[in-house]
Amino acid sequence: MNQKTILSFGEVLWDLLPGGAVIGGAPCNFAFRMHNGGHRSIMVSSLGSDTNGTKAQKELIRLGLPLEGLQFVSKFPTGTVEVSLDADRNPNYYIVPGVAYDQIELIPYLEKIISEVDVIYFGTLAQRSTRSRDTLHWLLNHSPTCAVKVYDVNLRKNCYNKQTIQESLLQADILKLSDEETDEIANFFGLDNKDLIKMGRHLVNQWNLKCCLITLGSKGALAFDEDGETIYQPGFKVELKEPVGAGDACTAGFIDHYLKKDLLKKCCQVGCGLGALVATQSGATELVSMETLERFLNTCSEFQIDARFKHLIPS
Repeated sequence: MNQKTILSFGEVLWDLLPGGAVIGGAPCNFAFRMHNGGHRSIMVSSLGSDTNGTKAQKELIRLGLPLEGLQFVSKFPTGTVEVSLDADRNPNYYIVPGVAYDQIELIPYLEKIISEVDVIYFGTLAQRSTRSRDTLHWLLNHSPTCAVKVYDVNLRKNCYNKQTIQESLLQADILKLSDEETDEIANFFGLDNKDLIKMGRHLVNQWNLKCCLITLGSKGALAFDEDGETIYQPGFKVELKEPVGAGDACTAGFIDHYLKKDLLKKCCQVGCGLGALVATQSGATELVSMETLERFLNTCSEFQIDARFKHLIPS
């Protein structure tokens, strides 16, 4: 196994789900999945010096993630998100403002480790504050030129603006966004998302990306690369329990196999498979073993197909 050093930057928080509180945050979920895939996965975030912060630290230890990239602040609480599910069990989020992950600083450990990083994963939410955003951009600008920068858009209401997204796209090598998020990206940059294939190719070309991954919920994902290849992976049909964290798992599965230099089709298949399995669980950080994932990919024969992209499925 060719282990890589993954730096995952941003929010560690508690998802306050209908069934109880679960550790989460897209960067945390991604870091855990990459650790589960055998990589050296470092979470960079800030927690409050409170009960939730202590509990979060214990959870990260349980998940096997190192703590060197974590910081603690006394004046801000550990992040929380109120999550509700609609009739179709799609999540809605209320992001609590003014929390610890808005205060991520450049600590000596980060200055030391940045030269060893193979991948930097980051999103939009933690960039709503100047302090965390400045720290992120220092890390991006001082990482090795060969490091892969993964921008997972993850737009949350009242937590982003066009400038933040534009600066992030300029830094990114790989872009991941959901079908729903293409509306806002299209509005900001004058694009037409009625044709997602055209938009995906345009994003790769306009922002000089290596790849772009557009997730389609239960109906799979589209992937585009710098060589002009376009892949559609139908969704694996599963019994949905809770989709929180499924998109983050999809990103992790995709990136894991991208780092292995697998074909774009394989990256997309593994990403969608891992995302589907996570959607059958409660919470974003329940373990999915590599053996379980491989068995699922080899045996699952029912799919949910987006009719818009049926022509991309090999006959």
